Amino acid sequence: MGASSEPRSTSSAASREARFDLPGSAVRVRIPAGPPSTADWVLAAACGAALLPVTVVELVRETDPAADAAWLAGTTSCFVLLHLLVVVRRRSPRLVLWAASAVMVLLTIASLPGTSSIAVLLPSSAAYLVFVFTAAASDDGWADVSAIVLGLLGAGLMTSVAFAHGPVPEPWVLIALCGFLVASIAAAWALGRYSRESRRKRAAQELGRRQSAELRMQIERAAVADERRRIGRELHDVISHSLAVMVTQAEASRVLLDRDEGRARTAIEQVVATGRAAMTDMRGLLGVLVDPPDSGDAPSPGPREPSPGLGELTALVERAGAPGRRVAVIETGEPQAVSPGTSLAAYRAVQESLTNTLKHTDPPTSTEVRLRWAAAELVLEIVDDGASGPGGPPSAGSGIRGMRDRVERLGGRFESGRLDGGGWRTRASFPIGGEELRDVR
Repeated sequence: MGASSEPRSTSSAASREARFDLPGSAVRVRIPAGPPSTADWVLAAACGAALLPVTVVELVRETDPAADAAWLAGTTSCFVLLHLLVVVRRRSPRLVLWAASAVMVLLTIASLPGTSSIAVLLPSSAAYLVFVFTAAASDDGWADVSAIVLGLLGAGLMTSVAFAHGPVPEPWVLIALCGFLVASIAAAWALGRYSRESRRKRAAQELGRRQSAELRMQIERAAVADERRRIGRELHDVISHSLAVMVTQAEASRVLLDRDEGRARTAIEQVVATGRAAMTDMRGLLGVLVDPPDSGDAPSPGPREPSPGLGELTALVERAGAPGRRVAVIETGEPQAVSPGTSLAAYRAVQESLTNTLKHTDPPTSTEVRLRWAAAELVLEIVDDGASGPGGPPSAGSGIRGMRDRVERLGGRFESGRLDGGGWRTRASFPIGGEELRDVR
């Protein structure tokens, strides 16, 4: 996980964005880049209040104010500047780190042999650890590297100055001093890196939560769209077939009204039965669109009608029959139990095929609905001998697309097209067992 060395600016005065490159995405975290915040002033004041008075007391105690007035004023100014830099440390961690390092170099020069005190080891020098922490915690790679390198070089330089200032202390004292300085720098740098990694982790977690929420929304939208397509397909099948049958039966009753009153009455009854069946199917489809009641006192929608299936195939074929329209069902093999999804898909395939015959051919026509049961497959064929218009039923129409979609989602195969000798054939095969048990309605 890397951080860009030049954070992208999103506001000229108020903020900038640091970009964290994560697998497959990028996380941007807002980092203050405007005027110092109240927290910056409070930290600088607290650091100065805790360290600067002790530092000034030590300087005054170890020097002669009359003889070393210039040295005392310069050294005190360096410490004051060091504490003031704490206020602006987050505006540009790299630049402020180098500025603070320069101040520490001046304090080291002020601690060379012949000066009044080892000023660089006074308490206010501990403020440098704040700059090391800030640079390591920033998203500036150069500032991060500079913090540990300059910090360790400074620890070695301070130890050398203490050794050269004399008198020479015991070796273990120098070793302890060097170890303490190195450990302090390393701890500040490690804490800064930990802070940066923690911020990145929080940013990555936030990104993950947002992506998960977006994924859930996409899944929900896909489910809603799929349900809308399913309902639209079902409505097309119900309305198109029912209207085609009703128009055909009504025309037949008009022709037979003066010739054969009994057959005309039968045709009218078929119109009524088809209309009622269509209303039942539509009531079941539209029932899924009814929102659940908000309270127990509100009336709940009635139970949905069961979806039609192979059991209603005979009634479907009878309703499609009319004068000049012969429809027959031929079933071979031993019937087996199939899933509701397979049963509905087969029913809709027969319904749509009969509708296409009624819409695209002129009587007389003969249609055969063939069901062949095999050991692991149900083969359904609907064949008519009608003379259809140019091109026959549109092979890319919504009805045929709906049949193909239903069959293929169940793992079956679908074919539909004109026969060489005239007529139209629709063939669908459904697997029985395993995949076909999925209800994909």
